[in-house]
Amino acid sequence: MIIREVEKPDLKKIIKAIKFKLTPKPELLSDVLLVGSGKGAIALVLKYLINQGIIKDKVDEILVPSWLGYWIYNQIQPYAFPAKFYSKRTKVILVYHQYGFPQDMDKILEFAHDKKLILIEDCAHSIASYYKGKLLGSFGDFTIYSFSKWFFCFALGGVKSKFDDFRSYAGEAVSKTPFGLTLIKDTAKFLHEWSTFSNSNIFQKYAGFLLGMSYAIYGEALKPGRLAQTLLAQKIAKEISVRQKRYHYFLKQTDGLGICDHLEREGITPYVIPIHCAERQTEDVIKHLRARGFKTGAYHFDANRNLLDPKFIKTVWIPCHSGISDEVFSDITDLVLKSFKK
Repeated sequence: MIIREVEKPDLKKIIKAIKFKLTPKPELLSDVLLVGSGKGAIALVLKYLINQGIIKDKVDEILVPSWLGYWIYNQIQPYAFPAKFYSKRTKVILVYHQYGFPQDMDKILEFAHDKKLILIEDCAHSIASYYKGKLLGSFGDFTIYSFSKWFFCFALGGVKSKFDDFRSYAGEAVSKTPFGLTLIKDTAKFLHEWSTFSNSNIFQKYAGFLLGMSYAIYGEALKPGRLAQTLLAQKIAKEISVRQKRYHYFLKQTDGLGICDHLEREGITPYVIPIHCAERQTEDVIKHLRARGFKTGAYHFDANRNLLDPKFIKTVWIPCHSGISDEVFSDITDLVLKSFKK
């Protein structure tokens, strides 16, 4: 058994989705334009900013956090320069709500307004989390999503903006995307996701190569697949509900251990639950989880929730997605508790 931070692709659900007509987007995403991927959403936003003259050339900078996946930095570089520190060339700030936990938007908004920066919210991990009662994705000039990080739906992203003319600009760009790019992108994504649950190193290796090659077209493969959109509509409500329920269950069961003291108690739909332990317990938790087939490790998490002044601590990913049963999640919780027994 291999269990990752996301669900395994389910062929039965894919076949079932083929039989359904394209279903409407959930109300939560009513103002979001669906696109081929989260990386494609970033490309659309940056192309628009160039079109508007806000980004003038590639040496203009985008202030980025230190913990993004490197493919995001790669997606930015054809349009502007990703930088970790503010300078006179900085035009945009990219805020990433890591693992579904909000950044300190009061401080970040104050900084962005003071420096006259365009604010992009990266909600790849934050479909239904809140900051002081306000939904994440409601703060930025632009918001980007990556739904295929939450559950299997091939490659699928979303984007929205406070600029009135952005939606028509983005919609036109999406409509011009050749269908063949969507097919290539989604096929590569499916094979890679499937391979990560396989015991075949060769399958994993070559599926990874194929996915890496497909990333080169993500900025142009802007059209979302019909199956991807159907899977999104069918899965999202349940996914949000399951993750919220499991988060509260985990907080209750581990109360008193101190491993979630750095996390909010309410208003969170987590991508994963990043627990913080002493070094010995961290090693024990990872050992116990890996022994049972869970793919996890020690990952840096910004406890300050402020890309302008981060404080990184080591955390262990606890998966909480709907691709695992309540019984399996209870086992995960018990394994964590076991690590703290003397």
